[in-house]
Amino acid sequence: MENKKTNETFVMPVKQVHPKMTKEMYEKLVNYRVKKCETIEKLHHTYNLPVITIRANYPGILKNNETTRFVIEEIGKTFDAFFHDKMLAEETYDTPEGPTTFYVLSGDARTLKENAVFIEQNHELGRFVDIDVYDIDEEYAITRFELHYEPRKCFLCDKSAKECSQNKTHSVEELIAFMEERVKEYIRNKE
Repeated sequence: MENKKTNETFVMPVKQVHPKMTKEMYEKLVNYRVKKCETIEKLHHTYNLPVITIRANYPGILKNNETTRFVIEEIGKTFDAFFHDKMLAEETYDTPEGPTTFYVLSGDARTLKENAVFIEQNHELGRFVDIDVYDIDEEYAITRFELHYEPRKCFLCDKSAKECSQNKTHSVEELIAFMEERVKEYIRNKE
């Protein structure tokens, strides 16, 4: 495929831009998404196996915080226990989308996604992470829809998370308060 240079600029749909996001934050986010794709491609090229990413599903624009790091660490422990015999590589980065871990696992990508959905649905903190599985020959992550799962539910009302996000049904503050309270509850129950 030939690389063509154009004068066009990338514009994110208005619905996806947070009102408090500065131009610098927006540029960091766009640059990170390019870097994420490059990292996935590099891992695919090196291992010729599926790549899995885990990041906290944290509302708002300040996604690198104690809560997101804790959630990723806890889900990471479960993920490591679940897949320890299939894991070939693990890389964790602090990113504009919050802490993100990249895994390379041996196995069928769709089966790995089934297991990822199981963790998202059954771990106490599973609602607060996105686990994406990228198969070696596909451009996009395998979706829940492809595997006949229901869409993710909203933290607060159990309607479609996508619908609530698009309609701004709940404030960012409400969503953050809910998530942080659930994380504190999880910590108390572990003690």
